[in-house]
Amino acid sequence: MKKNQWTDLSVEPLVITLNDTKAADDQTLDAVRSAVVQEGWNTTQARYAEIIVKLFGKDILARDVTTKHCDVLREHLISKGRSLSTVNKYMSALSKMLKYAFQRKDEYGMKELPYIKWNAENNARVRWVTEKEERQMIKIMSKPHRKPYLDYYLFLMDTGLRKSEALRLTKQDIQYDEVSKVAYILVNATKNGTNRSVPLTKRARAIVEALVKDKEDGDVVFNYNYWTLQNQWTDMREIMGLEDDSEFTLHALRHTYASRLAQSGKVDFHRIAILMGHKTLAMTKRYSHLMPHHTFGVVDILDNDRQEAKEDESQIPVISHIG
Repeated sequence: MKKNQWTDLSVEPLVITLNDTKAADDQTLDAVRSAVVQEGWNTTQARYAEIIVKLFGKDILARDVTTKHCDVLREHLISKGRSLSTVNKYMSALSKMLKYAFQRKDEYGMKELPYIKWNAENNARVRWVTEKEERQMIKIMSKPHRKPYLDYYLFLMDTGLRKSEALRLTKQDIQYDEVSKVAYILVNATKNGTNRSVPLTKRARAIVEALVKDKEDGDVVFNYNYWTLQNQWTDMREIMGLEDDSEFTLHALRHTYASRLAQSGKVDFHRIAILMGHKTLAMTKRYSHLMPHHTFGVVDILDNDRQEAKEDESQIPVISHIG
């Protein structure tokens, strides 16, 4: 006779110890940090969190962290010369720990989240990769264990895609126009909520075609962990001796794409804006200083207008008035 799956299942009560003597230790911010790290936090953010815990003191409870703590931490980091973007990364690590604890109120006793003030980063500055730096990157990252990450970096540099946009690309997003004979990618669900098409350089096309060779249409092109890509970039930057250049980030690859288009003198602002997926032309105008010749042409227009006016004036008959 077949046993009933419900009556045959032997169970014991699940006991949750509410009066654990270690409860106070488990509610420390350091305990929260440890829990978040175990869930797969990246190395860089985990390091920021470790430093924050040391600055606050390892005995501080998560529920005792106040808005004042957040403000003092921010001011301390700025006083130590940390860039605004780096300070924001510290605050991001703190925010993640506090939210983790807040979502587990019964475990950590948090009643409310403190306010964290974020720094407005200077997005006006454009840092791009020079040709010399690009050669250095290729030399450093060409080793077998680094080559896959180099491909991703070069792809960003040749397409201007945001990091997240490139990681979402699938095989079916790679298209080929039979008329123009140009390969391109469809960038869907972008940051600004619009879709766009970006043509592929020979290098970018070779990279993606090699990666999707044995993949299905729905498979992602770059099957990489975001934080591994970031850590590889950090290592490369240190080898290049640019560890103190806070602007030499992965986002600089996107700037490189737009900067090189602007410097070529062959692509106008409107087309650069479309390729970059900028919502307003003001975003694209950050690259205007790279293409001064874009405005130099008005001199010829004005000079020609004056010359034509002078020629027209010479055709006006001279009338003598006799008084």
